[in-house]
Amino acid sequence: MAITVTRLDEHWIASRDDEVIGEVHPWSAPNGKLRLFFDRTDPSAYEALIARINGPCLTTVNEADQPAVDALTALGFVPVRREVLLEIPVARTAFEVPPGYRVISAADTGIRKLMALDDALRDEVPGAEGWESDETSFREQTYDSPYFDPETYLVALAPDNSYAALVRIWNGPRPLPRLGLIGVLPAHRRHGLARALLSAAFNVLADRGAPLAIAEADDSNTASLALLRTFGATETGAELELARP
Repeated sequence: MAITVTRLDEHWIASRDDEVIGEVHPWSAPNGKLRLFFDRTDPSAYEALIARINGPCLTTVNEADQPAVDALTALGFVPVRREVLLEIPVARTAFEVPPGYRVISAADTGIRKLMALDDALRDEVPGAEGWESDETSFREQTYDSPYFDPETYLVALAPDNSYAALVRIWNGPRPLPRLGLIGVLPAHRRHGLARALLSAAFNVLADRGAPLAIAEADDSNTASLALLRTFGATETGAELELARP
């Protein structure tokens, strides 16, 4: 039977015989790339939904979901990145902050300084190059987010009080805490700062009784993967980033 596509607010819904068979939520990321987030989408609905989207775009799909991968590649999408999915056991560790540095909660930072640090660190994350946040959106997605946790979103300050690094763990909406970002600016690397920040955040989770945390890392990001394996991270799967030119 024919597939009907209707627009609801900022997303599109595909239906067949009055049954919803797919949704797509387009999002213009701060690096200028259009990302598509599909929800409850049957492979047969991709073509009708994507027909509503103009120009270059990106989406992510589980590598093990072969019907979805096949449907998207048949529509002109090509793999551009692979992200490893990880589970990290939560346990207390004692990696100390390097001398001269100190750690504060993101709740105690200046929004513009934190935003600048976040943009700089994202610029080195595969797939997020060119990230430029605006203050309103950054505030909404950080301090105003229901998943913002001031005890697990931490910032490292250098001896001159400049912002040097951060770790960000979100608590929700997924069942397990999710490591969103761990990053150190180039001038402050090779001092154990990333390890110390991750230890501080994980110690909070351990005290709360959380057994595991989840994370993703580009499979070419050997430094991040090595760091997470230091904490016992194991691979649970992978996702493919697909691009339509």
